[in-house]
Amino acid sequence: MTNHFEYKGYLGSAEVDIEGGILAGKLLFIRDVIAYSATTPAKLEKAFREAVDEYLRTCEELRDEPDTPCKGSFNVRVGPELHRDAALAARAKGMGLNEFVCQALAAAVQDRRPERVEHVHQVFVHAGGQTETFVTSTQPAELRATHATH
Repeated sequence: MTNHFEYKGYLGSAEVDIEGGILAGKLLFIRDVIAYSATTPAKLEKAFREAVDEYLRTCEELRDEPDTPCKGSFNVRVGPELHRDAALAARAKGMGLNEFVCQALAAAVQDRRPERVEHVHQVFVHAGGQTETFVTSTQPAELRATHATH
């Protein structure tokens, strides 16, 4: 499940405004504030794409450089002790601090990505006091199975 959109290098959020009864979002990780809304997920994605296109068109008309998300460089405040420990760890591995931090971030992000997404659906059928549970998964076809237990 994702709660963001991607289009032309831009990322956009997808959120629910319960009070307003609408879906809303904004372009992420840029200084300019570009928002959009809709009543369905499909319409929200369309509104997001239109917002990106309109933003780029407006920047072109104004001859202004559009802001781009995640340029590849950012400042991190870690405190002197962690900075020192990271620098020593990087030195011990024979690499620069930047490379060390890049590898640590890549490992942390990789740990969050599931190797396999599995969906489990349980349906309880009460017929004559009997309960059935159905389980399905998104494994490859040769491993996919539907199980029923009584």
